[in-house]
Amino acid sequence: MNKVTNLNKKRVCDLSKDKRVAEIRKGNCLTRIKATPDGTLNITHISVENKVS
Repeated sequence: MNKVTNLNKKRVCDLSKDKRVAEIRKGNCLTRIKATPDGTLNITHISVENKVS
């Protein structure tokens, strides 16, 4: 995954190397947007736990 930043140098999302998957994380929600071969988008929302190390 490649990090995508805006003009203010803030991370906006992560983009896969083939540019078919974008992941946006806000708090404990991960939104994954996938481009399918037929040109449609699959959007999934995943609840993730913040891991403290």
